[in-house]
Formats: sequence, structure tokens, C-alpha cells
Amino acid sequence: MSSEEIPAPRHARGTYRPDIDGLRSIAVVPVVLFHAGFSLFSGGYVGVDVFFVISGYLITGILAGEIDRGKFSLIGFYERRARRILPALFAMLAVCFVLGWVLLLPGDYRDMAKSVLATLAFLSNFWFERATSDYFGTGAEMMPLLHTWSLAVEEQFYIVFPIFLWLVLPRGRRLTIALCLALSVVSMVLVSYLLPRNPAAAFYLPLGRAWELGIGALLAIGFMPDLRRRWLREAVAAAGLALILIAVFTYSSDTPFPGLTALLPCLGTAALLAAGGQGPNLVSRLLSLRPMVAIGLISYSLYLWHWPVIVFTKQYYGAPELSAAAGLACVAVAFALAWLSWARVERPFRQRPPRGPSRRVIFLGAGSGMAVFAALAAAVFVAGGLPGRFGPEMQGVIAAAEDRNPVRAACFGRPPESGFCRFGAPPGPDGKADFLLWGDSHADAVMPGVALAAERAGETGEFVGLSACAPLLGVNRVDLGESTICSWFNDQVLAALTARDDLGTVILIARWALTAEGTRPPMEGGRPARIEPVGAASAETSAVPDNFEVFAEALRRTVAALRATGRNVVILGGVPEIGWDVPQRVTAELRWGHPLPPRPDIASVAHREARTARLFNTLAAADPGVRYVPLAPELCDPECEIEIGDRPIYFDSNHLNAFGARETVAPTLLRYNVFRTGS
Repeated sequence: MSSEEIPAPRHARGTYRPDIDGLRSIAVVPVVLFHAGFSLFSGGYVGVDVFFVISGYLITGILAGEIDRGKFSLIGFYERRARRILPALFAMLAVCFVLGWVLLLPGDYRDMAKSVLATLAFLSNFWFERATSDYFGTGAEMMPLLHTWSLAVEEQFYIVFPIFLWLVLPRGRRLTIALCLALSVVSMVLVSYLLPRNPAAAFYLPLGRAWELGIGALLAIGFMPDLRRRWLREAVAAAGLALILIAVFTYSSDTPFPGLTALLPCLGTAALLAAGGQGPNLVSRLLSLRPMVAIGLISYSLYLWHWPVIVFTKQYYGAPELSAAAGLACVAVAFALAWLSWARVERPFRQRPPRGPSRRVIFLGAGSGMAVFAALAAAVFVAGGLPGRFGPEMQGVIAAAEDRNPVRAACFGRPPESGFCRFGAPPGPDGKADFLLWGDSHADAVMPGVALAAERAGETGEFVGLSACAPLLGVNRVDLGESTICSWFNDQVLAALTARDDLGTVILIARWALTAEGTRPPMEGGRPARIEPVGAASAETSAVPDNFEVFAEALRRTVAALRATGRNVVILGGVPEIGWDVPQRVTAELRWGHPLPPRPDIASVAHREARTARLFNTLAAADPGVRYVPLAPELCDPECEIEIGDRPIYFDSNHLNAFGARETVAPTLLRYNVFRTGS
């Protein structure tokens, strides 16, 4: 995170406050240790919120002082931002391009280039809000520039807030405090509303974080209690530190965040800033110790460098999690790079002439640097991530990682009212289709295999599907937010089916094990899945309920509704979940000699799918119009296959690629005579 020169406390204008540098260390160290995988710091991510409050306090203090003295300059403000932010950021981006060239597969390198463009525009929070469904998910953990989202939030604040303060502050501090307080309350209400409905938007977007910066701003312009009594300062400071540490050590990735839970670290930070600004206290003295201050001084560079170090180490091993030894090594390297960055990049550029560069040089350098990195990112993107970097032995892995359903863009997530997506054999003279493939991203992944089987059987199919939405009527995937439209989407699918007289068979497939059990396979990481009936009260709790009863009832309801339309139902069993990203791990094996982790076998898959398989068999036994076709036996004999002829058949840890679907799903459907007997 970034922050400006430290303004003087209220009682001693011009005095340096080392306790704020110490507070920066309290913010950055938990973030680094959390990201490095140390479970003791399970809530270490709240350090970013501590930084937001500090930044709001420092920036507002500087701006308010300049406005009071009639010396406010927007150009001067942005010059300070450029000196502070850009040199170290450019150095980090340069290293990321080099390491990305060496370590990233073309698709990942291309995505990194996109995130570079978003970072340079200070819009990366918007980019990552769309590119990731979950900050704590495995996909996000492998993105080298994910951490720049918080820099973007701050810079967006700095575009608007200086002008706001310049316009309002001369009209009185009471008005300024009232407006800042009102805007902060609106922001807090907004993020509390968004959190259960769209967690990614609540996490990344600036309107949901503005209240945290607003707390710091309010402190800086005089909205703070009188803490002149020593015992009161001691109590407030101790309570503030306790609130931050409680969040660091008790929160986790399952804690609903931000929202009201962010009050603990934010109010704790405000308490420490307020107490330290009004006089000495024990906690401020502790924060002012030289080791704490030293870490605080390099905190911006440490924040910048720690995440790429961790991510590229994960890319080297092909794993979303690091061993304790690797995590410690990453922390050590991050600290070393942070010190070098602070000493050789940050400090020289922050110095003014004659020892440092002039304003003109700073702005020319900023513009030139942005242009160069934007051009480089655009070149990497246009070149598709530069696949020519790799030799012939890697081309199969690269192809596997990119080998998705070729009609995904046109078909997946398409609203049912727009019509289903047709595939398979050409229809007969009546133009009618024989079957519907309906499901989540696993349905999209197996579609090439279903299409091949349908072509060989002379059947015409249609497809409808939505990410993270199993074909279950009356439930939503609430771990992704209450605003998920699974129930609405699936109701629309049924309505569209009811209005038609073709599509005699409906094939259902999803990631059944995750949906039904809620848990993920070993080594995968990421949040548990939660499904709830529509209208159920969703308590904010870290406890993971047993999804199976909800799942079983919803599947029975869905099958009954489809049978009531006169259609047959085929339930395809789940694709075996490997638990680790197959192309990444195979890359690490081929290039660096890291052995592949153990693969699941048919016994472990059967154990994970035991309850769903019993339910599928029960439904099939009770109704001749319902069939269950397991896929695991085709893929696990006894170990689950990840390659066919040295070519991976998964594009991640659980989705078949198009090649894998054609090689495994198509023969299974033909062997079970799904189309001949079902349509």
C-alpha cells in the first residue's frame, strides 16, 4: 500500500510521528505472512484495511494543511503521488514481465498483460472484480498483480478527494466533517448491502472501501475525541491494537469481509492514530521502536514485491499452496527486495532537486514509463502470451491449457429466453432437436464430447448452462453471493422446455461432488460451496452446512419437473476432481523436474461421490425414464487419468478440456446408448 509523507499530529504541527511508521509494520507484516500461507495469520488480509485508514489520515492531513495555508496545488499533489508510487511500481512490473516470460504459460502471460494495462490505468480493482469470482480462490492466488487492486482503490480516492476537500474545507470544518461522515456512512451501508449479494464487488470496488479511507480523513480534520488524559490515551491505544490483532488472528477467508467485520481493524487503526496524535502512550512507544519503524519505512515496497515473489514461486512449483519452508523463503526474499527497492528506487526519486529529479523529469518519466509498459503489455496480449517461448515438448501442455469448448463464448451463460445453443448432427426437415445438455461449467467442458457422440449417433442437441449453477430448481449458490441468479436461470430453462415439444431427453451434468458436499478435494484450496433453497435466511457464518439435503431435494424436484413434461432424464456422473491444476503441474514436471502429486483413484472418487451416486441410482431405479451414466470408470482405472498419449485431458484441476471430453465422454455416451434409447 502507499501513503504520503507523515503530517504533524494536531498538537505539534511539523513533528514526525514514528508510531505511524510502526503502525504500517503492523499492517504489512500480517498481509505478507497471510499470503505466504501461515495459518496463524489467517486474517492478515485486514492489514490492507489498516493501510486504507492510515492513507486517508495522512493524505487528508497534508491537503488540509496546504488548503489552510493557501498553498494547495493539484499538480504538486500528483507530483508527490508520482514520486511515491510509480518508480517502485515500474521496477516491479519490469521484473514481472521477465519472470512471466520464464514461468507463465501463454494464457497466464496474456492475462498478466491485461492486468498490467489495468494497473497502469489504476483500474485493476475493476479488472480483478471481473476476472475473479473470489479474492481467496485458487485462480486469484496465481495472478501476479492481484495485489494492485488496493493501489487502484487509493488512486481513485486521490482523483476525487483532493478536489472535494479544496471545494468544501474553506467553507468550514464542520461542514467538511458532516459531508465526510455522511459519505462514509453511505459507503458502509452500501458495502454491507453488497457483501451477501455480490462479495467480489464489495471487496474490490471503491464505493465499498471509501468509508475506510473516510475514517482516516475524519480523524485528520478534527473528528476525534479529546484524549488529553494519559490513562484514556493508554486505554484507547491498547484497545486499538487489540482490535487489529483480534482480526488478524481470528478472521479467515471464510469471514464475510469487508462490511461490519472490517470495523475492527479500521476502528483499531483510528484509535491508535488518535491516541498517538494527542500525546505519548505505551503502544505508541512500542510502535516507535526502530525495528517497527524500519519495516514501516519499506512497507510500500514490501507490499509491492511480496505478492509477485509468492505467486511466481507458486508458478514454479505449479501449486497454489507453498510449503512452510518455501513460504519463509518467499518472505525473506520479499524483505530483501523491499529494502533494495526502498533504498535504490523509492528514496532517490522522492528527493527534490538538486539531489533528486525535477517535476518535469518526474512527469516525463511517468508518462514514458506508462507508455513503454502499456506497449509491452499490448504486444504480449496481441501475441497470445508468446507461445513460441516454449519448445516442442511443451506445446501439448500449452494446447491442453487453452483447449476449451470452441463455442463457449456464444453458448455458455446465454440467457434461456435468447434460445438454447444448437450442436451435434444437423436437424431433420422439421428443424427439431433431440436432447438438451443442461448444467454448470462442467456441462460446458464436456460439451465437445457430447457433440461428438451426438454427431456419430445422428442426434441434434442443444445446450444451456451457467457458471457455478448446477441444474437444480429452487436453489442458489450463496457462497458466491445472494445475487447469484441460479434459481432464476434454471426456472427460465424449465419454462423454455415446457413451451417446446421437442428435446425429448434432458442430460444433466454439474460438479456434483462440490455442489452436494460443499467441500473441495484435497490440495485444491478455495472456499467451500454453499447452496440454499430460495428464500432461506442466509446467516453470515463461517460454518459450512451440509449441502446434501438441499441438493437431494432440489434434484428430486428437478427430475420430477422434467418428467412431468414427458421428457426422459439422463444424469451424467461427475468428472473426477484431480485437486491440482494439471497443466501447471505437468509444466513444473517437464521444465523443472518437480514430481507430480498423487492422483486420485477410483476408490477415492467413489468415496467422495458415494452419496450422490446412491441418489442417482435411487432416482434411476424408481423411474424407467431416468438413467444414471457414471463417468469416473472411464477416467479412473484404478488411478484417474490426467493425460492421454502425453497430452493432458484437463485444463485445470477439475474441468476436462475439449480433447479430454472427446476422448472420454463421447465413447461413454455411445457405449451406454444414451441417444439411441433416450431420445
